[in-house]
Order: sequence, then C-alpha cells, then structure tokens
Amino acid sequence: MHRSTPHLSSLTAISLLLAACAGGGVDSESDSETSATMGIVTITSSTSAGTSDATTDTSTGTTAGESESETATTGPECVDDAACSDGFVCVDSVCEFDPLDCGSATIEIPITTPNVMLVLDKSGSMVKNLWDGDADPNTPAVTRWYSLYNVVEFIAASFNDSMNLGMVLFPSKSAKSEYTVEACLVDADPDVAIAATNGPTILATMPPETATSQVQGGTPTRAGMITALDHLEGLVDGLPQYIVLVTDGAANCSLEAADEAERFEVYDAALNQVVADAFASGVPVFVVGIDIQDLESDVLQDGNPDATNTYTQLNALAIAGGVPKNDPNEQFYNAQNQIELQAALTAISQQVLPCVIDLDPPPKYPDFVMVQVDDVDYGKTQVTDCESEDGWIFSNPEKTQITLCGAACEKFQMTGNIDAQYACPGAE
Repeated sequence: MHRSTPHLSSLTAISLLLAACAGGGVDSESDSETSATMGIVTITSSTSAGTSDATTDTSTGTTAGESESETATTGPECVDDAACSDGFVCVDSVCEFDPLDCGSATIEIPITTPNVMLVLDKSGSMVKNLWDGDADPNTPAVTRWYSLYNVVEFIAASFNDSMNLGMVLFPSKSAKSEYTVEACLVDADPDVAIAATNGPTILATMPPETATSQVQGGTPTRAGMITALDHLEGLVDGLPQYIVLVTDGAANCSLEAADEAERFEVYDAALNQVVADAFASGVPVFVVGIDIQDLESDVLQDGNPDATNTYTQLNALAIAGGVPKNDPNEQFYNAQNQIELQAALTAISQQVLPCVIDLDPPPKYPDFVMVQVDDVDYGKTQVTDCESEDGWIFSNPEKTQITLCGAACEKFQMTGNIDAQYACPGAE
C-alpha cells in the first residue's frame, strides 16, 4: 500500500506480479512461432512503486542475469508506439518489450503500519476480582489480569508485523497498594516505546499472567493517557496513530486532588477532556471495559469513586475518543470474559488496518487483474457484495485501488501478504 510517508516492513510488502503475454494478447503455440515473445524484468523498490532497480540490456532486449533464449524482446520495425503490439513500445525504430505493460515484474510497495499505543489498567482490582475467563462455569475462574495478558499475547502475535505497538501501564509497576499517592504513580515515559515488531518486548515488560503482587494500585487513567499522548506527539514518522485504552474500573487518582479522599473516592472527570483532545488532535481512542456493570457504586471509603456508574462514564469516554462501537446503548467495548475481550481487541486491531490496496503502477488491463491473499487464490472475478463475500473489488472508477473483502481482508490484516497478478488479454 503506497503512502506519502511509508514504513516498510519486510513481511508486509505487497508483490505485484505482472504476467507476461505475447504480442497483442494472442496465444502463440511456441516461442519460435512468434516474432514478439515477451521478456521478463524484475522491478523492486523500497521507497515507492515503479522505481526500477532492474537493468535491461537494450541492445539485446534481455534483463540482467537472464539468457537471450529466455527473453527475446524485440519485435518488428516501427515509426511510433502505435505500430507496435500491446506490451511493446517503439525504441530506435524497433518494437521493444515494455516491462511496465504486460511483462513479468515484482514490485515492492511499502505498506503503512499504524502506531498503536496500548494503555492498560494494572490496578489492584485486576487481580483482586476473578471472572469466568472462558465462558464455561465448570472451569476455574481466573484473574482479569490473567485474561488481559493472554489477549495481549494473542494480539501481539497476530498483528506484530502489521502494527507498530507500544504500551503504557497505569499505575506503573512501582505503584504500591496503599491509600496514598504512591498508588497513583505513572511513569512519564511509556513502558514500551512505539516500534515495529514490538510484540515480544511488550509481553516481556508486562507483569506475567499469574502476577499478583506486581499488579496493584489505583486507577490513574488520565496520567496513563497523558504519557501515551506525549510519546505519540514526539513521533515524527507521519504514520496514523491510535490509542487502545483497556480498564476494569472508574478513573481516580486525580492530578489535582487536595487530599486522599478526593484522590481515591472521586471520579476523575478531567479524563474525558484529555480523551476528547486526543481525538481532536488526530489520535482516536478506543475504549475497552473489562467486566463493567451498569450500576452505580456505593459511597464507601474503599479506594473507588463513590456514586459513580462506570458503565455510563466509559460510554461517554468512547464517544469522546471518536471511535465508539456501533451500538447506541453500549458504545465502548464491554467484555464479560476473555473470549469477548479477545474479540474486542481483534475487532479494534482490524479497524486500524485498512484493506484498501493501491495498485501502483495501475494495471493497463484491469479486467485481467488476479488477486491472491496469503496463498488463497481469489482470481480475477470481483465479488458483488463486499459485506458478505470473501474476495475483492475495485475501490474506485479508475481501477487503481482494490478493497479486500471478508476472509481476504482478515487474512491480509493478520499477515500483510498479498499478490496481485497483472495479466493481458489472451494470456494463460
């Protein structure tokens, strides 16, 4: 996928395979029976499509590294391109093979990989509260942290090559389980800075799935968001930026709290403005809740905001973040078990990875473009309904873009592997 400021990942480069065809697209019985057998040229570029690294010997019409017997590329004499068959151009009065027409070429196109910061709740309730992780009441309950760790492990493995990931934990790993500001500590720098193929680093930095004492403290969500946003603001790569906020409770630990009661027993309403400002600056914020109930909390000195409906607050936060779920009643992603949590984070990951692919160079014969995604061949026939079918369609009238649909889109998002083969009329 070509962008103005691309980040190239070796596992996410798109290969456009331009299939050779003879003359004006009429099948020949053998190379010896046609005066214009198509040649082969390889074109690669690490910065933009169409910049050729291949070399062609114009005196013989052969591509460097290939024999003349494999690549006879000259045709009849000519005065201009109109006198040459499709796939040939007039060079020095002789029809020569045009590698950007219908030759066999491999073009490496950079894909834009978004910067995605995970802002993860590491408060004490993530291990204090157990839940039904696998939606099976007959199996033991697990901690919410156990589920979050395993879901992040899945996301990191599945999208490691297609997203630049980073992580902020709130509170930090140095936070303490006590009724003081020590429960609200958040590092000024992210626990893991945004980088390519960062999944293993994130998992190695998180407290392990079975952690107990390392997962403690309050819920300083706003401080975690500020750390994430400060880091993203410092990036100058021009890539799309997103935050995925995952929490199991109402935000407290206000930065302006005058005393401990205000610090822990009052909801940090300033969080909503921080999230809204993030979206306004071009950083959408996805909001994921863990086991959130539509209830108002009791008024107790228990370290949780009093008389607060976390469900309502996270709905408002999701709207402020600019990417709410398509549900008028529940606009944040509310997971009630590990299966739903994984589904939510997978759905979000897929939203930040578009399935619209630029064809550069554009095909001369769009009706003969064939698409393959991770070894699944979808051929040259477009689907009629991208919402319900697996395959692809052209995205624009100019036919310089394709959109992957259904399973084709999902597989591309996971692997970044796609081949688009350009053929000519009459080519096998």
